[in-house]
Amino acid sequence: MMLNSNNKLIGGEPEIADNGQFYGITNSGRSSLRWAIESMRLQGKRILVPDFLCQIVIDVLLEYKVQLSFYTIQDDFEFCLLNKTENIDAVYLVKYFGCESESFLKCISSSKKPLIIDDVFGVELNKIKADIHWCYFNSLRKITPVSDYSNLISNYPLTDVNKKRLVSFSSLKYKAKANKFNFTQRSIGNESDYLNDFSNAESILDNNIGIFTPEDKSIFLARDFYQGIEKERRVRLDNLNIAKEKLHKSSFIDIKTNFPTFLPILLSERDKIRSQLMSYSMFLAVHWPRVAGSSNTLPDRILSLPLDSRYTKKDIEKICEVINALNG
Repeated sequence: MMLNSNNKLIGGEPEIADNGQFYGITNSGRSSLRWAIESMRLQGKRILVPDFLCQIVIDVLLEYKVQLSFYTIQDDFEFCLLNKTENIDAVYLVKYFGCESESFLKCISSSKKPLIIDDVFGVELNKIKADIHWCYFNSLRKITPVSDYSNLISNYPLTDVNKKRLVSFSSLKYKAKANKFNFTQRSIGNESDYLNDFSNAESILDNNIGIFTPEDKSIFLARDFYQGIEKERRVRLDNLNIAKEKLHKSSFIDIKTNFPTFLPILLSERDKIRSQLMSYSMFLAVHWPRVAGSSNTLPDRILSLPLDSRYTKKDIEKICEVINALNG
C-alpha cells in the first residue's frame, strides 16, 4: 500500500530512524575495550596512546599483542599528534574527567586513523562527525553507585562475542557498597570490612580476562541513574562552580564538561597532602597513576575532588578550604 501524503499514518509499530550506530553493554571499561579491539581488528596492530593512562588499559592492549607508541598529555589535557600518526593503525583518546580539550575535538573531527574513545567518566556520547571507524566506551561503575555497567558504541557493526557473567565481582561490590552505607549512615559495622570487600572485588575483576555482561541489578540501577540524570547534572555543575570559586586558581585544571564527575587538583606534594586529608576523613582518589614507560609528571601531581550529589555546597566548600590550607 502506498502512503497517502495527505493523511498522517496512525497506528502500527513505532518507527525509528537508523542513526548508523551500533551498541553493546558490558560490565566494565576493560570489557568494552576488549570488544572494541576485536571489532576494529586491532590485534597485533600499532596504536598511539597517551602517556597519561590507566595501567589496566595498557594491560588490555598488551593482551592483544598491540604495539604501543606514546604521545604527551600536557597539564591542561591538550596534546599534539603532529608527525606521530604516520606509522600507526589507530589512535587512543581519553576524555579526562569528561573534558573535551581543543586537541581532543580537533582529533575527533580530522583524524584519518581509526579512534578508540575512552570516556570512562562520561555518561553520554556527544555527536561524532567522522568518517573513519571509531568506538566509544564509558564506565558507570566509576562515577555512580552501579557496580558493573559500561556502554560501548561504534559506527561500524560490533563483532559477535561470547559475553560471560562475573557474578562474584558484582555481588561483592554491592555487598561492600551496602556495608559502607551502613557504616557511614548508620554507624553499623567496621570500615575495614567494606574496604577489604572493595579490594577483593577489584582483584576478581583483575584476575578474570574476557568480555563480561553486567548483572541484572546493575542494568536496573543504570536505568534509574539515567532517569534522574538531569537533576544529578545540575548538582554536579553547581559543585564544580563552587570548587572553582573556592580553590586557588593555580591548584586545579579548569575542565569544561556538561556532566562533571571530579575536579582534577594539581599539587606539587600530592601524596603528602592526600595523606593529610585523610585525617579530616577526606579520601580523594588518584586516577591514572603512573604507568611503565611514561615520563609524564601528571600521575604524581593530580588528585580527584568528587562532585556528585552525595556532597552539599558546604561539603565542597569545606574540602576546598582544607586543600587551600594544606597547599599553602
